[in-house]
Amino acid sequence: MKRLGIIGGMGPEATSDLFLKIIRHTPAKKDQEHIPIIIDNYPQIPDRTAFLKGLGESPLPYLLESIRRLEKCNVDYLCMPCNTAHYFLDELRKTTKIPFISIVESTLESLVKSKKSYNKIGLMATDGTFIGKIYHRVFEKEGVNIVNFNTSIQQAIMDSIYTLKCGKKDEAVKLFIEVFSKIIDEGYDCLIAGCTEIPILLPYIEKSSIDIYDATELLALKAVELCYRG
Repeated sequence: MKRLGIIGGMGPEATSDLFLKIIRHTPAKKDQEHIPIIIDNYPQIPDRTAFLKGLGESPLPYLLESIRRLEKCNVDYLCMPCNTAHYFLDELRKTTKIPFISIVESTLESLVKSKKSYNKIGLMATDGTFIGKIYHRVFEKEGVNIVNFNTSIQQAIMDSIYTLKCGKKDEAVKLFIEVFSKIIDEGYDCLIAGCTEIPILLPYIEKSSIDIYDATELLALKAVELCYRG
C-alpha cells in the first residue's frame, strides 16, 4: 500500500470532502487496511482565481512549500483538491520525483471510459479555471469540448463557491439551487463539478437527467486505485 500526500486547505472543507471520499471508496475491512495519508492543510495559499485575474500573489511558491513538506513525509503520490491550482501542475511536476495525480486527468479518464456521447458539456468551476483553460486544454486534446456558460450563470456559480468558502453554507446552497435550475434550462446533458466546493453543494439539488461528474470523487477513486490497489 502506498502513502498519499495531499496539498490541502484550498479550501479546508473541500480537503475534508476528498479525505472522506477516499475513505468511503477504500474497500477496507478494518482500520489497518486504509490508505496512509498525510494532509498538509495550508489555507494560507493565495487565492488562485485572484492571481489568474492579475489581482493577487502567486500561489506557486506556497504550493512548492507544501510539496517540500510532503516529500519529507516520504509520500508515494501527491494530489491537491483544488481544480484552479492545477494551472501550475506542469511546473509542480517538474520540481518533484513523486507522481502527481491530476484531478483534471482523472475526470477526463472517467468521462472517456463512460463512452457516452454528450451534446453539451458544462463545467461548474471558478473564473480562474476558465481563464487558465485548465480543463479545456486537457479535454480538447481528446476531442472533448466544453460549452461555457453565459456570463450570468458563471457569476452565479462564482457567488455560490465564494459564499460557501466564507462559511455561509445555507446561503451558498440557495444560490446554487437557483443557478442549477438555469443550467438545466440551457440544455446541458453533462456537467463537471470542476471546483472542489461544488460537490459539497450537489447533495442539495433535486435529481435530474443530467450526468454530473464529481471531480473530487473521481480524484478519490484514482487515489484509491493507485495507493490501495497499486
